[in-house]
Amino acid sequence: MVLDPDKRQISFPRLKYPILRDVEPKTAQQWLAGKQIQDGAEGLWRIHDNIYDLTDFIASHPGGPQWLEFTKGTDITEAFETHHINAGVAEALLPKYFIKKATTPRNSPFTFNEDGFYKTLKAKVAVELKNVPKDIRKKSDNVTDLLLICFVTASPFCCWLWTKNLIYGAASTLFLGILLSSLTISAHNYFHRSDSWRMYLYNLSGFSYADWRISHAMSHHLHTNTANDIELSMLEPFLLYLPRTDKPIWAQMAAFYYPVIFIFVSLGEMLKNIAAGLLSLDGKKLSWDNAIPFVTPIWMWWASGMYLPWTIAVWLATMMSCSFFFTVFGLTAGHHSHNNFFEGDVPREDFIDWGIHQLDTIVERVEYAGNHFKSLTRFGDHALHHLFPTLDHAELKYLYPTLLEHCEKYETQLRMNTFYDALISKSKQLIRKRPNNFREKKVARQIMKYPGI
Repeated sequence: MVLDPDKRQISFPRLKYPILRDVEPKTAQQWLAGKQIQDGAEGLWRIHDNIYDLTDFIASHPGGPQWLEFTKGTDITEAFETHHINAGVAEALLPKYFIKKATTPRNSPFTFNEDGFYKTLKAKVAVELKNVPKDIRKKSDNVTDLLLICFVTASPFCCWLWTKNLIYGAASTLFLGILLSSLTISAHNYFHRSDSWRMYLYNLSGFSYADWRISHAMSHHLHTNTANDIELSMLEPFLLYLPRTDKPIWAQMAAFYYPVIFIFVSLGEMLKNIAAGLLSLDGKKLSWDNAIPFVTPIWMWWASGMYLPWTIAVWLATMMSCSFFFTVFGLTAGHHSHNNFFEGDVPREDFIDWGIHQLDTIVERVEYAGNHFKSLTRFGDHALHHLFPTLDHAELKYLYPTLLEHCEKYETQLRMNTFYDALISKSKQLIRKRPNNFREKKVARQIMKYPGI
């Protein structure tokens, strides 16, 4: 593929199209490599229009060194603004590491104005967090630990059931897959934050927490549904969520065959990660945590005494079941509704407040809102999670009054639907070819609020 450095985004034509977005194989490391080319960070770290050398701060970074190691050479403005809630703490450290002013404009449509939606909301949330119970995060820890204990106990028992009754064995494998998907999603709560042993539980499903810190936390969370959202590009060409006028009929038919793809997502990711590490693609290296998925079949075989090939078959069936439920809950979490903004749609403005953009890309599932267990194990409270990714899921429900009041002030809204509506809407997005016009929707909202215009 011939790279075109002058290609522009559709929704934000003033901005460069991610230069490596359509190059195969698509990896988290490749996404970072593309940003290093286009972000104007000059091999260091860019925040807004300043260049900083954070090399001496890596080892003492409160969130762990990995965040800064991964992002060297890129623009980390969105990550900096959204991962530090208490105003002034992180900002006070920056002058020490300042190098120079950036020589190129940011290749991002997002603004963080002091009087804008997100910065003012963040200030309110920082105050509201003081009223949240101090030990509330232990609630998530307890749920995650309980899920781990249940999975460790149930996995060899599942193998034993297969030796007694095929129907019981099949049913227990399905249950084990659901249990593993819940544990994996719970572990997702931890890799967004400072390093914790619980973040490694994410790898039990075949995924890599380290790669997902890039593809999910740094790409999808910060550049949601834009051309820079690698979670959309990695699903292509099997699932084409972007509204393209030239979307082929076979891609639109994915609205009906997507469950087949969901089954193989985690296994495909595991094999791709191992292959990329062995081949050193885009600088990726294998590490000990890549072996975590294989702990499960070894434990199942040792504890159950089942014939090894059959144990591997049960493990693979469990992984496929987990992959299906994980992907279903992930792709109905709120971002894949046909009413949301995607690259190819018309945005409200050429340069838009980051927080308002997040709400334009999310339709929250109402039955999960405020329910801690569902939030933790089903990607619930998703709008608040996106706006404040370093908060624990147990803290999010306390912030709804502040968010809803703030939305009303800034003429936007937190949209909601049910899980089943989200499932249908996701299918409609796979079919959708025509762009949504959020600029027209913004005008319509203003006319409704100010009928005299």
